[in-house]
Amino acid sequence: MSQHWSFVAMEYYALILNRTYLVRVGDDEIVGSVCRGLTSVEGGGDRLSRALAAKLAVHGNLADPESYVDDATLAKSHRANFAIPFSAVQSVTHDPRKKWGMGYYPHDGRIHIATSEGSREFIILGTQSGREIAARLNFAIGAA
Repeated sequence: MSQHWSFVAMEYYALILNRTYLVRVGDDEIVGSVCRGLTSVEGGGDRLSRALAAKLAVHGNLADPESYVDDATLAKSHRANFAIPFSAVQSVTHDPRKKWGMGYYPHDGRIHIATSEGSREFIILGTQSGREIAARLNFAIGAA
């Protein structure tokens, strides 16, 4: 049974930096492709900080997950892209609490994917349902 679907999520790395992924769920693995580099909220005290923050901010309809996808970035091969085989997943959970530091970006908590290699935390961007994504992931993994 083919069950291909996707969602858009952000992951923090190196403590304060972030990447946004288009996460695709296939028949037997979860594949994340970097679709946006660093993201920031607009603002800043001086002219240079405001200009830099404006460049890193997402523009458009922030409720729409597609607004976070930059096609040029998605088309590139990135060393942070990943693939997690369903067989390596130990658990998938949804934490509905808001992620500190997300500013005005709408998000529905976080999805935690625990594997034999460690755990990854994905912030669910826009108006996607984190609870529904976790349920669909658990179903996909169980059906594999």
